[in-house]
Amino acid sequence: MRFVVAVAVAAIAATATAAPVRTSQTDPHPGIHHEQWLDAAVPARIALVRIDLTSAEIAVYTTKESDRGITTSGFGNRINAQVAINGDAFAIAGYRPRGLAIGDSTAWTNTADTASLPLLHLRRVGERTVAAIEPPELVIVPDDLPEGTQGALSGRPLLIRSGAVESNFDCADPVTLACQRAPRSAVAISGDGNTMWLATVDGWQSGSVGLTAAELGSFLSARGAAWAIALDGGSSATMVLDGTLITRPSDGIERTVANHIGVKYGALPRGQLVGLICANSVFNCTRLTGATVTLDDGRVITTAADGFYDFQNVTPRLACVVVRKAGYKTKKQCQTVDSGIQTYNSVLLEPGMDPPADASVPDGPRPADATSTGDGSFSTDGGFAETGPGGGCCDSGGGSPPFLLVLLVGWVVFRRGTNS
Repeated sequence: MRFVVAVAVAAIAATATAAPVRTSQTDPHPGIHHEQWLDAAVPARIALVRIDLTSAEIAVYTTKESDRGITTSGFGNRINAQVAINGDAFAIAGYRPRGLAIGDSTAWTNTADTASLPLLHLRRVGERTVAAIEPPELVIVPDDLPEGTQGALSGRPLLIRSGAVESNFDCADPVTLACQRAPRSAVAISGDGNTMWLATVDGWQSGSVGLTAAELGSFLSARGAAWAIALDGGSSATMVLDGTLITRPSDGIERTVANHIGVKYGALPRGQLVGLICANSVFNCTRLTGATVTLDDGRVITTAADGFYDFQNVTPRLACVVVRKAGYKTKKQCQTVDSGIQTYNSVLLEPGMDPPADASVPDGPRPADATSTGDGSFSTDGGFAETGPGGGCCDSGGGSPPFLLVLLVGWVVFRRGTNS
């Protein structure tokens, strides 16, 4: 479906950059803060949700492959999420995301990271959520991700890198329309990793024409974001809060999309992690007494004569134990603990001594100074569609600031999302 946007002949100078004002704010759930912003001069409406990733009662999810191709509202309802936002751009045939997608700890088939796509990944560690954004030059395969990664999705372009708004955007990119004001969605992370923001900008309508990628990056930077990526924009840009659509899709209705991000509030029933510490075989177990079993939340159990350990009230997640006993090699073993049930994780120790400790650094955020190469091209997406000739806000090759002159003359023709 096509529509035509009338654009007057105008020059947008640096003094006319977006300057949104907060019009409302609420705290619908502990650790979830919702704000509405308006820039009347553009005009542009922005829905923003701030999430406390340190909360034990908040969990973040990305879509598993079997849930692809539903609306943002449908995804929120399916997983009982309090907040949901659309995810990566995609090919309409089979709803295949443009980049790597992981949901429910499993990578989607036929999806992969490329050198043009930044990547969000997340996992549960102890009582909190750990999330990170990888820059596009780090081409990631699932085995590169931290142990226990439960979800991942891509976007384009990278909006904020290490606290600084990106200075160059590809104005000729027909998928992202980075230098034109348009509907957009984004996800951002604070420098300390404790806060996540989800943002959606309405666009291509009389009350809100949208923002450029640089303007959205500047908005999120002003809120405190250190890393941010744009998700699918155009007709796909949608956000849901407590079952209600709080944005206005440019099509007038929600469209089905490939994947999503969902945020759930509420204490999940805890699980139980139990097992035997064995020599020889876990099937014909010689039970070891005096082994120390340390759960990754810091709890420690020393096995008695039955060689058994039992950790109650474990947060549902990939939980890991480290087992030590004199005369045996130390062993770490993990198992996914499900809500409300008992999970077995028996450990077989091998006789011997531990090798000398190495100097490797602990697991943490990935450095942003590595480089990689790859082909990030993708012909079809689910929100922004290919466009004909059109104006841009900056010269991507010359390093011009994103808020310099834009000269749009006459009529600019867009496609309204993906066409099958």
